Amino acid sequence: MCKLIILIFVTTINFINGAKILGVFPSPGYSQFILGEVLMTELARRGHDVTMISAYKPREELKNYRTILADDMVNKPQRDLFPREREHFINRIRSVHNLGYLVTENALTNSGVQNLIHSNETFDLVILEQFLNEAHMAFGAHFNAPIVLFSSIGISEWNSHLIGDIRLPSIVPVTKTHYTDHMSFFQRLFNSIVNVCDILYKELVSYPIHQEYIDKYFPKKMNLRDIIYNASLMLLNSHVSTTQPASLTTAVIEIGGFHVSSKKLPEDIQKFLDEAENGAILFSMGSNLNISNLPLTTLDNIMEMFSKMKQRVLLKYEDINLKNKPSNVLISKWLPQSDILEHRSLVAFVTHGGLLSVTEAVFHGVPMVGIPIFGDQRMNVARCVRKGIAVHLPFQELTAFNLHQALVKVLENREYQDNSRRNANIMRDRPVRPLNWAMYWIEYVLRHNGAIHLRNASLELYWFQLYLIDVIIFLMVSLILMYYLIAKRQRIKGFHPQVTQNTNAKKLRKKNKLKKY
Repeated sequence: MCKLIILIFVTTINFINGAKILGVFPSPGYSQFILGEVLMTELARRGHDVTMISAYKPREELKNYRTILADDMVNKPQRDLFPREREHFINRIRSVHNLGYLVTENALTNSGVQNLIHSNETFDLVILEQFLNEAHMAFGAHFNAPIVLFSSIGISEWNSHLIGDIRLPSIVPVTKTHYTDHMSFFQRLFNSIVNVCDILYKELVSYPIHQEYIDKYFPKKMNLRDIIYNASLMLLNSHVSTTQPASLTTAVIEIGGFHVSSKKLPEDIQKFLDEAENGAILFSMGSNLNISNLPLTTLDNIMEMFSKMKQRVLLKYEDINLKNKPSNVLISKWLPQSDILEHRSLVAFVTHGGLLSVTEAVFHGVPMVGIPIFGDQRMNVARCVRKGIAVHLPFQELTAFNLHQALVKVLENREYQDNSRRNANIMRDRPVRPLNWAMYWIEYVLRHNGAIHLRNASLELYWFQLYLIDVIIFLMVSLILMYYLIAKRQRIKGFHPQVTQNTNAKKLRKKNKLKKY
């Protein structure tokens, strides 16, 4: 019996190590690439044969790790994204879907991707970065392989429906708002309306476009409605310390912070931070926003403000030869953000509020000044403000004076430091490293041939059935009909004596006329 158990165990390990896995991570954002690469390289280290569709080349060469570059969007000139902060809410929703269309079609038109689709290759599993690219769900059906979704953000209206997770509009805000799970009545009302509008937009506009992509770029005939809900599992780059408590189905696994690791800093940065006797501030607006797009007067005033501070400043900026650079400021086009945040000298982080940046700041216990611009950044900053680990500085109010006031608030109010350390302890207090947790669940899907038993019954319902819209409409119509029938019956009863009285009066008048003649 013991030998049989050992044999089964060895056979399982050999099967898992021999798995062929396709990773589809087409996002042009470098932060998203980092997350995808950490996940896929770890699978390669564990013996899996990995093929990665990506916008960037791998940072590490592994013999069982192959990259198919889909970098057309990366090579295009980068737009100034700061004006997106002033977009109307409806335009925000439309623009994010338009980005999804671009990312989806850009990957599918790539020659390397088309060669793969038309090859005879097979895969045991497809891991798909999910961001409004529903047509890419066809990779799973095309290769007849289970799908594991990966989302670089938490549960949202962009991904929850694909895995059968139920989002209550009363406590789960739409991603592009600045709401948290504590909403006022009018916020809940607005949130509910926007949820319905988003659903209708996906059903009437977005899904037909993605169906066209499937028809155009895949040789097999596939119906989006038949394949869109076939994911076995969804991995979220989130955690209660960075987002909020959520009621997640068994097929949704949170692995926020899985990419964080300790690496040695470059010598110049290490020296700069080691000698920061009064602490250091990191100022970075992420990989998609260029600080050089700020008005020159604003940037000059900020530099002047930094020169008067006792802290040292690390600035991610596109022009390392910036004129009038203060002596306490170090400028670099790229900064190892997580490793800098880990340094003991870091006392504050000025950030755009992307979830990757927020996760790293939370993990290392560094309070933030959040200047959100687009996407999920407003919500991320709002959550951090509620946790007492960040100050929100609206982009339209970004001046040297306001930035200084926000930094002073974070630096001099002890609560921000204490709350950040407490939140870091919450993130770190886990029984299993999040990357190992991700590996376990990915291989779980492989071991159980897609793990169909994790599927939620809500996937078999239309959205209006799931949220009982049809039941509510039925009850409302029934009540209206019942009221109408009761009112009609009362009206008939009420008028019947009157009709009899009028008839008798007519007879009496006729009789009097006869007597007169």
